[in-house]
Amino acid sequence: MKIIKGEKEVKSSIILGHEFSGDVVEGGKNVNYLSEGDRVAIYPIIACGHCYFCSLGKRNRCLKRKTMGIDVNGGFAQYALIPEEAVKLGHILKLPKDLSYEEGALVEPLATVLNSLETLNLSYGDSLLIIGSGPMGLMHVILGKRLSKMIIVSDPLEERLNLARSFGADITVKPEDLTKEIKNVTDGLGVDKVVVTVASSKAVEQALDCVKSQGKINLFAGGKGLISNLDLNKVHYKELTLLGTQNATFDQYKRSLALAPQLKLRNLITHEFLLEEYSKAFELKGDLKALKVILKP
Repeated sequence: MKIIKGEKEVKSSIILGHEFSGDVVEGGKNVNYLSEGDRVAIYPIIACGHCYFCSLGKRNRCLKRKTMGIDVNGGFAQYALIPEEAVKLGHILKLPKDLSYEEGALVEPLATVLNSLETLNLSYGDSLLIIGSGPMGLMHVILGKRLSKMIIVSDPLEERLNLARSFGADITVKPEDLTKEIKNVTDGLGVDKVVVTVASSKAVEQALDCVKSQGKINLFAGGKGLISNLDLNKVHYKELTLLGTQNATFDQYKRSLALAPQLKLRNLITHEFLLEEYSKAFELKGDLKALKVILKP
């Protein structure tokens, strides 16, 4: 949606779509790990495989990285050609038998959430504040519930807070009441970890106030809304760790694919359209009831 809103640049005249799944229709003669008819999901990062970051297993930080749907053609089509570099690196993965195509398309965003929580080093018993209750905030609730003793979600919209509760949030609160509520439920200490899933400098300011001393904050969302003059003295005096995450490693993608059947990702899908109805799908960008919207060929 950032692309549609003009918040993220993409190469001109390409097919969008970096979250997708499908069937293998045809493979090159040297592709021996896939067969025609295999149900698959795609890790959309195209990496060189040998630079500094690739050698560390962090293909999402490859110095020559390209992403399907952003730099080269993606999945908003009846057929998608997966670049040779991605095929050689094994970036086409078979879907588990009990995972639908629709849920398979959500493995990519799920992997980015896994990256977020692992970068925060979310540990069993931690309290976690999630600022923003859109689709990605709700994915943080779903994964965070597996470790966190208390998940707090903040969002200005009551409808979004209701959704957060339905996905398992322990406490929901509007932004104007957030700092006070955090003090109340943590005996003035603050939460262990915070993830900011909206591109809002105001949200980051609240995160700095709500996290405990020596706590961690992850800026999961990026965009123009994060350009601001923050008082970083709070980072200094509270000895905070301020982090950012984007995309996910290939290992995190594979683990997310294995984990996905346990998570009922289907509950995040609110609308489905045929591919030729894409304009109707994009019109939902301001609809509060819309979470993940699927296009089907």
